[in-house]
Amino acid sequence: MDKIRVGTSGFSFQSWKGAAYPSNIKASEMFSYYVDNFRFDTVEINYTYYRLPVARTLEALVRKSPKDFDFTVKLYGGITHEPWQHSPPTQVDKEMCRRFLEGIKPLVESGKLGCLLAQFPSSFRSSAESWRYLLSLPELLGGNPMVYEFRNKEWMSEETVKTLERMGIGFCVVDEPQVGSLMPLFPVVTSNVAYLRLHGRNRDWFNDPSHRYDYLYSEQELKGLLPIIDTLASQENVLYIQFNNCHAGSAVQNAKMLRALLEIDLPPIQGKLL
Repeated sequence: MDKIRVGTSGFSFQSWKGAAYPSNIKASEMFSYYVDNFRFDTVEINYTYYRLPVARTLEALVRKSPKDFDFTVKLYGGITHEPWQHSPPTQVDKEMCRRFLEGIKPLVESGKLGCLLAQFPSSFRSSAESWRYLLSLPELLGGNPMVYEFRNKEWMSEETVKTLERMGIGFCVVDEPQVGSLMPLFPVVTSNVAYLRLHGRNRDWFNDPSHRYDYLYSEQELKGLLPIIDTLASQENVLYIQFNNCHAGSAVQNAKMLRALLEIDLPPIQGKLL
């Protein structure tokens, strides 16, 4: 189980105050509390989807993180989403990729970058243009380990698996509600980085996006995922399991629950609690 890393998709949420964090915690104290109290060994940096990363911000996180801690980083939406809102782009924005790489430099140089997560919208369909875009990204992003998350079940195909295997790009396995075009649970590993992202099973996904991630897994539901986790972790790879059901601290509760089921949970570091 030493190859399995369990954490959450982000750590700085107002709704976690009084639920997962002390109600009076400052934003500047949240990451240290995440590390010292929850004892997670990874976190998915999610704000980088909304704005380009800033090197000094990530450098501060590196300084605060333990030796065996690492980060996965979500790719900027200006690279994964915005280009596809109208007609397919002719190429990837090289300058935007350069700026993204500049921002994550502290993670790369410290050896604490687990991988980059490129998540594409449900409107992103399988096509020749899409594949050209997907296959050009890794080189423009410095050859760092990459994982692709698809939100449309069209991508659940042998072509997807074989192409990603050939390119050494990871496939993000997702657990999400089975509504509309969303991806089913498709447990495959296509690179030396396996990734499981748990979004919850709120069936109002499309009807009420503001509460999309408002879901708490039961212990029985997490136990049902253990055979899949065992399959994903059985190869010579690291497995990241990131909970994205972040509403009101549910992700923390479920990550701790799963770590206990996997027998890898740790008690808080004494003397460091707020």
